Amino acid sequence: MTAVAIPFLLSMLLGRTIDLTTYHIGGEIYDHNEYDETPRHYLNSTYTVLQENVFPYSHIGLPADIVLRIKSDDLHSASGALGLDGLLKETSWKSNSVVIAVTSAVQTVLREIKKDAPLLDNWTTRTDSSQTHYVHAQAFGGWSSILYRFKCKHSGLEEKVRKLLTSALGVSGPMDEKAVGLWQSALAALRQDEELKDNVNVEVHVYSSVPHSEDITSPDSILKAIKKFPEDVGKLGKPLYVELKPLHDLNHKFPIVRPDNNLEEYFLKLDEMYDDVRSTKLAIRKWIFTSYTEFTEEEEEKISHLFDHVSGCTNLFHSIAREASIYKSIDKVVYHSAQYLYRKGLEKGIANYRQQYLRLREDTDPDCKKDFNDKITGILVVAENERIEAGEMKEGLEGCKALCLKEPKCRSIRYVEKLPVIVGDSEADKDVQNSKARLIMKWKQ
Repeated sequence: MTAVAIPFLLSMLLGRTIDLTTYHIGGEIYDHNEYDETPRHYLNSTYTVLQENVFPYSHIGLPADIVLRIKSDDLHSASGALGLDGLLKETSWKSNSVVIAVTSAVQTVLREIKKDAPLLDNWTTRTDSSQTHYVHAQAFGGWSSILYRFKCKHSGLEEKVRKLLTSALGVSGPMDEKAVGLWQSALAALRQDEELKDNVNVEVHVYSSVPHSEDITSPDSILKAIKKFPEDVGKLGKPLYVELKPLHDLNHKFPIVRPDNNLEEYFLKLDEMYDDVRSTKLAIRKWIFTSYTEFTEEEEEKISHLFDHVSGCTNLFHSIAREASIYKSIDKVVYHSAQYLYRKGLEKGIANYRQQYLRLREDTDPDCKKDFNDKITGILVVAENERIEAGEMKEGLEGCKALCLKEPKCRSIRYVEKLPVIVGDSEADKDVQNSKARLIMKWKQ
């Protein structure tokens, strides 16, 4: 069997064992002080224009099963909330955004168990027979992931921003002086675009094994921070990853396990659903705690039903995530049941639960009209007791805001090129349905 490399997990020392089907860590079979050390002076940094709201975990050497186990709190990384754990658990950057991810790694030394190192006495009897691998080597250094986020004020702008960035930078490449120049030209083009310049804000999210000494605000400051990163990491740094070797090669009493790489696809889909229901559950809870609206019994029932459903999905996904492993077969029935439960609660025309929550919020809470950051893509549903007006305002978005805020009955406002609208059968409704509106307002009558 071949060796396996995984990112450093707490308590994984040289010579220590692990069961990759459960990620349970065992005892030592070698003295962890019996190692040879090889200096390394290596810095690698690349950027990626994310083509969808999924972080390319492979860029930081993360298999999807470890991603799920960290998100479910079954595993914890050595870098904690400001590092790997924070990167995986924080999903706010996914909303109405286009992200350029800059991932960097510094390697300082490699420590390997000495070739002539003796096994500890009675190691076979002291090691649980379910253990599959042991730590043969550790690479030390530091890693950093910088998410340069273009946050769009209106849904529908993401694809235009992504196209602009990709046309200048491509999808990925080395983070160097050339990349900074291309990046700055893309920013200049964005600032000159009439539709984008006032509707896209930039945020920077930084996750790393050690803090950056350079303040990161722009493409050139990112490059400066990367050049200083080896100094920030220091002579040794922290363990970047561990190389595991099979216990079966030392003694045939230990099982042979091989990865099922086809499970990656299952786990990545589960990861997206898991993120959606977790973030929606938190958003609903925050909304209810901060809203001063007196809801009707019917509205309370709708809110409670959505919260209970995403809570049920979260609990089921959590139980699957904490058991995830590409080294053991998955119960496809359980996975498909989770997928069915997720889809079952989505209303027609809605892609995810965040959209469903935002739609419910705008229908029930008059205060939500003051929040113009949460935009819904998809279909605008108009009930019988509501009406919509579609048209164009010379004042643009600010004029639309002012108009909606003046109207007590206004519950929703959209500033888009085109939004499909489900309405009744009247001729007037048909005219609205076919219109290409820049302003769509939804009023309670």
